[in-house]
Amino acid sequence: MTVEVIATLEARPERETDVEAALCVLLTHTRQEPGIRRYDLYRDSTRPATFHLIEAYADEAALEAHRESAHYLRFREQAGDWLMAAPMVAVLDPVAVARDE
Repeated sequence: MTVEVIATLEARPERETDVEAALCVLLTHTRQEPGIRRYDLYRDSTRPATFHLIEAYADEAALEAHRESAHYLRFREQAGDWLMAAPMVAVLDPVAVARDE
């Protein structure tokens, strides 16, 4: 069963560019992981220092593998001090979802 996640990260104003660059590196590596269905980065239109990752994994094992990957752990270590607070991560349960298939 697909596992979907939304992660929200708020960069410190002076680190906004660094956070965006690090997220783009993370995105490039993550999209190569087996079990990744979607890993997209968005900037909040009303709060430009806020980024949202929209993620979908084939299953819980794929999500756990991502969380244990070297590139994910490297990002967490690198960007920790660049964020206003810890990322807000929501694992979603579908209610009414349209699919492009």
